[in-house]
Amino acid sequence: MKTSTKVCLPLLTTLCLLAGSASATAQEEEPAPWPPADTGGEYLPVPKDYYEPSSVKACGSTVRVAAGDVREVHYKSRVKDDGRIKLKYRGDATVDLTRASDGAFIDELDISGPVTQRVSADGLTIEDSLKGASLIFPLGDRDAQALGAAGFPEFFYYERGTLTIEAQLSEDPAAVEPLSVRVSTNTTTLVRDVCDMLDEAAGK
Repeated sequence: MKTSTKVCLPLLTTLCLLAGSASATAQEEEPAPWPPADTGGEYLPVPKDYYEPSSVKACGSTVRVAAGDVREVHYKSRVKDDGRIKLKYRGDATVDLTRASDGAFIDELDISGPVTQRVSADGLTIEDSLKGASLIFPLGDRDAQALGAAGFPEFFYYERGTLTIEAQLSEDPAAVEPLSVRVSTNTTTLVRDVCDMLDEAAGK
């Protein structure tokens, strides 16, 4: 199975489908491989890497996505006999968003929607099913194309419904993009463009 050196579930339910990618920032301690071992039916606290901040090129600037004060996400992992892995995430969480160009700030945005992730036995197919409230942004061109084709803004938030995204990954560990990404289910409602939300926060 292809494994990751970082938590590759969408960071705080943001889109991160590159299971073989390395963290952009050097870490003093090597994170645990991901996906994780079977948890025996127990929900465990997510690793600290789950709450690492990200920088997103969006809204004509760079937006920093950082974990908020609420960090109560737990996960459960089940490894099936054929090697497939099913992970479930639940618990309350918030994020803070800051736009570099003007300092526009969104404080404690709720992203507590539960997530189910399915990983194929070879680690090359990942399906993420995210329920609202969730925050989504693409990390690459194929992510952006798939979300754009489904009618979403480049950076968005939804309060209700389910979004399921499937990615096919390359066997090449140096690959920085999935081979393909598609939206397979979209029942999202109350969808908002995060760039508009930041404009409102800046009083524009």
